[in-house]
Amino acid sequence: MADENTMDEFTENTEPTFAESVIIINVQQMQSLEVPQRFNRVRTENGWIIHLEEAGRVTVNFLTSMRKFDTALLAGDKIERDGDDLLVIRNQPEDAYRTQRGSSSLARTREQLLSAETTE
Repeated sequence: MADENTMDEFTENTEPTFAESVIIINVQQMQSLEVPQRFNRVRTENGWIIHLEEAGRVTVNFLTSMRKFDTALLAGDKIERDGDDLLVIRNQPEDAYRTQRGSSSLARTREQLLSAETTE
């Protein structure tokens, strides 16, 4: 009788991850990770998990060709390093992230636009 491969070794110690969407990045290609908002970090057996406490943008800088990946995340989202994988886990529906688009540092704030109108 042939042996069956049930893959029990992969499922018995892992918890399922539930998310609306995920981005998986190879850690070997990553140079740095920028998280400019409040977060907490928990060490795991194969890496760590960063839980974001507030909304903001996260940037992953790559080693080659000065490339980078920039994405908006909301409070409750996670960035998880599991071995050679970096998972950017989004827990909200896609529509929630559309309001989190980046703006240029050259753009004026609402207050600056209103004050410019009153002085003219």
